[in-house]
Amino acid sequence: MNPISFFPGKMTVTFRKGPSGHLRHETSDGTAQDNPVGAVPILSFQPPMPASATAKEEPHPLMDTDLRGVAPLPISSSPRAARTGPIKTGGLVQVLDHGRWTAPMRAAIDGLLAKHHGAKALLKRVDAEYAAMVQRACTDPNSLLHPTTGQHISRYVKHLAKLKNTSSSLNTSPEKVLETQQLWQSLTTGSQTVCVPVTTLPPATVNPPAVAPPPEESLSRATVEKIVSEILQKQQQQQPRQERKVPRNCLSCGQPKSRYLGDGSTVHFFFQSPEVKYFYCSTRVFKMYREEGLKDPRMSFVDFAASPFFARELEAVKERSAAWKKVAEERAKRKSAVQLPTGRLCRFCHQPLKQGPGSPHVHACFPDTPGKYIYCPSRVLSLYKDMGMVKEMTWMEFQQSDFLEAERVRWVSGKRS
Repeated sequence: MNPISFFPGKMTVTFRKGPSGHLRHETSDGTAQDNPVGAVPILSFQPPMPASATAKEEPHPLMDTDLRGVAPLPISSSPRAARTGPIKTGGLVQVLDHGRWTAPMRAAIDGLLAKHHGAKALLKRVDAEYAAMVQRACTDPNSLLHPTTGQHISRYVKHLAKLKNTSSSLNTSPEKVLETQQLWQSLTTGSQTVCVPVTTLPPATVNPPAVAPPPEESLSRATVEKIVSEILQKQQQQQPRQERKVPRNCLSCGQPKSRYLGDGSTVHFFFQSPEVKYFYCSTRVFKMYREEGLKDPRMSFVDFAASPFFARELEAVKERSAAWKKVAEERAKRKSAVQLPTGRLCRFCHQPLKQGPGSPHVHACFPDTPGKYIYCPSRVLSLYKDMGMVKEMTWMEFQQSDFLEAERVRWVSGKRS
């Protein structure tokens, strides 16, 4: 097998197959070692040196120990392990919670807590001193003082308080038990113990029978009819009573317009066609056409429809209907044309107080006077008409007039009152 050389000029590694079937790697210094299949040898290389230096130095193994290819441990801690940053967050060291503290950590923190017991800012002092201890011990690779924070120390103090359990009603701490025993002994000194006999009652020889559920009663026909009648009666009471409509009376005779509710002294009839609706009252027709030859005050509608007066009545009804439709249309037009103002209205001119194109009001303020002033031209004219104001002014004209100061004084006094 031909040898394979890596990194010529520095060091030569030759792989040969040994008698056991494993690969053997031989270095240029003559040492050899068997490796199992798949194992990767650990190589250590040295930079090239001059020929005079190599000739003087003798070849030596990588280590004096039996473990070849393994770098020796450093005498001091490595720079990576030494924390270069702040005490609480330095380096790559993991901060431990109080549940994972080592025994030296717990002992050190317990000593610091006892040292600063009762002092102000206890946690800060303990944290600072413990951080200094960790910083001093960081050069020792075998030190068990790991970093922690003030928050973890606070949790540890709370954990100790829970273990003592001094504020709980179910207190089992040794201090509380001793205090309870002393209190009980002080209360029971000099008292006498009284024994009371206890009598045990034997169980009953005869057990009472179990109470059976009452048998279901079958409903008879009369009972069902009674229940249904009660339900219907309740429903009728709950339903609102519909008020009976009172029929309208005829203005001519005073009788109801219905043809069936009158006393028979007059005849009523409702006539309807595609063009007109007509209400016939014999008393009204008799009063209207008596002078023209109508003689029967109780003439039936069939006889009246055959007379020439019926056509005149229909024409009059059509004229009245057309006039009423015209009046209704005019009212609808006026209602749609007139738009009632929305929002707050002025108490004087009854126009919207909101400033806009449809409102004469202007929202402004007086100089050197806090507050919003709403200018109403009609109100200002009524106030200062006796003082010489002739017409309504715009806000720009009112600002240039002599009435501005008087209005400002009046408005400020009104606000204070």
